[in-house]
Amino acid sequence: MYFPTGETDISARDYLDDGDIMIYLIAFASSDGVNIDRHFGNAEKFYIVKLDTRKLDGDIVEQKTVSPACMGGIHKISGFDGVLEALGGVSAIVAQRIGNGAREYVTQKGIAVYQMPLQIEQALCLLMEEKQWEVDKWLSHTKN
Repeated sequence: MYFPTGETDISARDYLDDGDIMIYLIAFASSDGVNIDRHFGNAEKFYIVKLDTRKLDGDIVEQKTVSPACMGGIHKISGFDGVLEALGGVSAIVAQRIGNGAREYVTQKGIAVYQMPLQIEQALCLLMEEKQWEVDKWLSHTKN
């Protein structure tokens, strides 16, 4: 994985001929861009991976800094909204942990949520191996 640019624009070339989406953006709650080591509500940084489902390949394309939604165990819905807005159209979020309330709120927004206290590369391999975008019917927030 590499951390090249902040470019995450998705274009028409990112769709299969039959209209199926082949590119998804996934946010990983991480302090260092290697390990998924942050609780969703306490995360200050998310690393955005652009997943190409045709090539079964993903690379970190951007780092997003957010205001944590949870302060000392107390959170407000507006905090979740702020994080989701900052993440800008991801189809899935992967965190070390996520509370039930946050999980429900995020999934109601059409974003898949996973708890995987692994390295980003390991988690990405599992998501690709199990084709989670098909299993969980990820919505694409990356359409033009």
